[in-house]
Amino acid sequence: MSITSDNNKRIAKNTLYLYLRMSVTLLIGLFTSRVTLNALGVHDYGLLSVVGGVVSLMSYANSLLYLGTSRFLTIALGKGDEKELKNTFSACFTLHLVIAGIVLLVGETVGLWFVNNKLVVDSDRMFAANVVYQLSLFYSCISVIQSPYSASVVSHERMSAFAYMSIFDVVAKLFVVILLLYVATDKLILYQSLYFLIGLLSVVIYRNYCNRNFSECNMRLYYNKALYKDLWKYIGWNSLGMSAYMLNAQGVTVLLNLFFDTAVNAARGIALTVCDKVYAFMNGFQTAVIPQIMKCRAQENFSEMNRLILNSAKYSTYLLLLVGMPIMIETDYVIQLWLGQVPEYVVPFIHLTLFQMMLGAIDSPVNKGIHAFGEVKLLNMTASLVNLSILPIIYVCLHFGASPVSAYIVAACIFPLTLVIDILLLRKYTGFSIRSLIYEAFAKLMLIILISVVIPLLLCQSMERGFLRFVVVTLTSVLFTSICIYNIGLSKTMRQKVMTKLKLMRLMCGK
Repeated sequence: MSITSDNNKRIAKNTLYLYLRMSVTLLIGLFTSRVTLNALGVHDYGLLSVVGGVVSLMSYANSLLYLGTSRFLTIALGKGDEKELKNTFSACFTLHLVIAGIVLLVGETVGLWFVNNKLVVDSDRMFAANVVYQLSLFYSCISVIQSPYSASVVSHERMSAFAYMSIFDVVAKLFVVILLLYVATDKLILYQSLYFLIGLLSVVIYRNYCNRNFSECNMRLYYNKALYKDLWKYIGWNSLGMSAYMLNAQGVTVLLNLFFDTAVNAARGIALTVCDKVYAFMNGFQTAVIPQIMKCRAQENFSEMNRLILNSAKYSTYLLLLVGMPIMIETDYVIQLWLGQVPEYVVPFIHLTLFQMMLGAIDSPVNKGIHAFGEVKLLNMTASLVNLSILPIIYVCLHFGASPVSAYIVAACIFPLTLVIDILLLRKYTGFSIRSLIYEAFAKLMLIILISVVIPLLLCQSMERGFLRFVVVTLTSVLFTSICIYNIGLSKTMRQKVMTKLKLMRLMCGK
């Protein structure tokens, strides 16, 4: 079996596991949030949010550590050097222990002082606030310790274990919330205590799984100056890029609030929520591809690496299109069905955000290809400049009386600069074909959109608004988009593979 065929099968299998994870966690998560509010009540729920929010600020470092650990473990796996893999895991685990210690120290000093002296908490709930804070802090620490094990599971592409652990986590938390409805004790303290125990159990399960399946995960303290230097450099430059991204996102929100009322901020929040759910369908596929891109870099198999990046960009946009096009056409009705009303500006906000997400779907695998080389200084510097340059332009537009939609138009016009820079950087490292990306990802995508959108739009215009039209437009959109993707987006070889799979499924159903 060829390497390419083996990679394709592994990606397909892992993508299915990740979609299973996403579907279950999303459905249970939405239900759990609603039941939690009912079980705790508004005041305790608010107290949980504000106290937990103090600790959540410390989880920022954990996300950066996870990103670095995953990258270095995957590269070591790709090289096939068992000694380097063991040293890498041990060094990363030691670093996570140090960070967990720092989080605990800061939390028990500065954080504890802040909770008891600055947060506005009713005097009769101060004890509960302190208990929740301590449990949240310990939960944050064990999450840091679990991080290298989670990164190891993903690096080894054991997405089934990753999916099952995530499902266990949300199901266990659902049982906790249901239990709260039937107990008479302090529900807030019980809730956070059981959440902490679930987190502790997750660490134990992850550790035992990794120790049984991955030889490098046998815990030992290890110091490697050169590795730590590379890891901190990688984390440091990524923190710059992530900080600029977060500042951009929050900055746009603040600017909209300065020039308009909170209703515009509500529309922005709704648009981001809808688009995040759409993005999740595409993100599962990319999560399955990234480890293989990293391993190809370690093996210096640049032709396969470029193929994976190109295909990931193509198929990510196709997945986004399948889910996003019905929402684009029926945005008004979707929001009406969900919220009961359609806030002003929410429709153009969603449309322009989905456009940016389409470009982001192409950029993400290109970006991860550069990350595989560890040369992220220039990448993050340019991305930070682009992200931060958006804010003053938006300010000028709003200052001279532009609509809130102009903020999204400015972002949509400037964001492609990031994609262009990333493509040029990747080409420098791997010889990536820009012509292939333009033809395969952009030209074919535009043709698919132009052809597949016609019938759903005509149906939308000719039918009376309602649930029946929404169902008909959605099914028609998915059908015509799928047909166009099959005939235009897929290569001849891929079409043959799809037909073979469909024939096999039909035979199995016939039996």
